[in-house]
Amino acid sequence: MNIDIITGFLGAGKTTFITKYALYLREFGEKILIIENEFGLAGIDGAFLRENELEVTEISGGCVCCTQKEKLIAFILEAVQQGFDRVIIEPSGIYNLDTFFSLWNNPQIAKNCILNSIVTIVKPDFMKFATEAYEHIFLSHFYSTGAIVVSDTQSYTEAEIDSTIIDLTKFVSSKNTNFDLSKIDVYTKNWIDLTDNDMHALSSAGRSECPHTAINECHLNLIENHFFMARLKTYDNILELIDYILQNDEIFRIKGYALAGDKLYSINCTQNCIEIKPGKSKHAVLNILGQNLDITSIEKKVREISQIRQMSVTTGSRLRTELI
Repeated sequence: MNIDIITGFLGAGKTTFITKYALYLREFGEKILIIENEFGLAGIDGAFLRENELEVTEISGGCVCCTQKEKLIAFILEAVQQGFDRVIIEPSGIYNLDTFFSLWNNPQIAKNCILNSIVTIVKPDFMKFATEAYEHIFLSHFYSTGAIVVSDTQSYTEAEIDSTIIDLTKFVSSKNTNFDLSKIDVYTKNWIDLTDNDMHALSSAGRSECPHTAINECHLNLIENHFFMARLKTYDNILELIDYILQNDEIFRIKGYALAGDKLYSINCTQNCIEIKPGKSKHAVLNILGQNLDITSIEKKVREISQIRQMSVTTGSRLRTELI
């Protein structure tokens, strides 16, 4: 059984890419299981994937590189028993890729599974998150990935995309002189322009090997998580709530579903991108990941705006994608 891992920091676009990737592979009759790791207690990404009738199992409440690693092993072995051709793992956004290879220390995984493809998704603004607290997470991805896929390129100029690749190279090389980007395939296309040849190459990208000292850590206390029922009266209420939460610039991600009247919307937001579109989930739950969360204030705001009928909203300089 092939094992692929699609990694990348919080909000990079892993779930969106996996949807496109898995649907491509399914055209060839592959039996595919997606193992979705949600760091927070509420599973959100699994619902997004199931909207496309993909087979998904979820591991929530921790990261599969540390606190949930044994559960990941158990799910992989179950997939072997059930005759899946491929498992695609989407780890949490703070996954340390150094820990991935130790899965093959398990005799049954070593016997039955092939490390097939490592793909790292990168947003053009990733450097603003590459702080001292998280830089080793980024580095672990770049040291071992088989391919780098830049997301959301349609929102940036060619010069900005080129600058991203230069910044990436400088960043990693400054930490490890063994790093050689020329050994890694880099994709900067708008994702709607990815061809079958591109997807085929990504499906067998393998891995790179840049010598480095592996880091093992527990992420349990690295990121704060809060989830709540998001049942609001109007669409503008959703925008009001998102803008209020993002006033804290230590918020990495707002993701999930919100109900506005009788209409459900899927929400996927970072500090510079707000994406809202019709959703199909049965549950109106929003999940917030970040640091220094003021949960009391957020809950108060939810109660406040759920009691008003309509409110105009200003979203500042953030890019908003609204598909209504």
